[in-house]
Amino acid sequence: MTIRRLGRWFSVFVLALVVLLPTLALAGPRSGGSFSGRSGFRTAPRYDARRDDRNTYGGGSGSHFIFLPGWGWGGGYGYGGGMGLIGTVFVLAAVAIGASMVMRAVRRSRAGGPGGAGGGIASLFGASSSNDDSLVLQGRAFVYKLQLALGRSARGVQDRLAVFAAQGDTSSEAGLAALLQQSALELLRNKDSIRYAAAEGRGPMTLTNAETAMNGVSLAERSRFQVERVRVADGRAARSDAPAEEGKEALEMVVVTLIAATRTPLEKFRAVSTADELAALLSELGGVSASGLLGLEVIWTPADANDSMTETDVMTTYPELRSL
Repeated sequence: MTIRRLGRWFSVFVLALVVLLPTLALAGPRSGGSFSGRSGFRTAPRYDARRDDRNTYGGGSGSHFIFLPGWGWGGGYGYGGGMGLIGTVFVLAAVAIGASMVMRAVRRSRAGGPGGAGGGIASLFGASSSNDDSLVLQGRAFVYKLQLALGRSARGVQDRLAVFAAQGDTSSEAGLAALLQQSALELLRNKDSIRYAAAEGRGPMTLTNAETAMNGVSLAERSRFQVERVRVADGRAARSDAPAEEGKEALEMVVVTLIAATRTPLEKFRAVSTADELAALLSELGGVSASGLLGLEVIWTPADANDSMTETDVMTTYPELRSL
């Protein structure tokens, strides 16, 4: 009898899924918009990753070896040679020097110096918290994603981002830096309307890996809505002529996503739980210079005036967001 009841309940559950899944698939925002540029990746010098890995220390991607000709392999300094004692002393001295270097690096890490934690980005990704020019010379990059959900009092953000897309320059580092500053400033002006946030960072990594990672994050975010009403990328603009549909629910929320690739780490970029932490993060993000910016992606949804997004839609479509 119990098995039969379970079978009936399972049949009801399956039927409910068949009926509700199409409805759930259509829930949430239908439209979105975005603008982006990758000019910094095109102008940045490319380096041999293998050479970088041999010469990088403290960035999480370097490897260091001491090569001793013949030692341990039957050569002049090996066990079978006539210089065994001298070779052993030499190796012990090299090991002591290496241990001393490691201890100094650990002390610098604990103190927040180069290659250490130092709070912010370093504590999350093991990178230096200082704007070390060596990171630029070694061809390293960092990718950051900040996602915000704003309440209905910030509905004008959609229109202003669309204006930035239409009037901004996405084909140069200077233009991208100006757009990042404008977008961060607009969000700061509406900081009291921000109800949910999520921050994520990656790096250090090679320029090629950073561009690949940025493209992947961008595509994942743009795939969350069905119609990209406006898309401006690297100086080229496109607009969808698909008819706008009126949302079946109220427009309660607007989601804005900022994705930036930089040459140096951002000290204050970390998981946020308060409005003050978010304001500090936005200020630092908006202050990235043209010389420090490799690429930018700004995405918002909904884009159509009559589209809808409820708080339930946000929780369903963006489960990574956390309440402030």
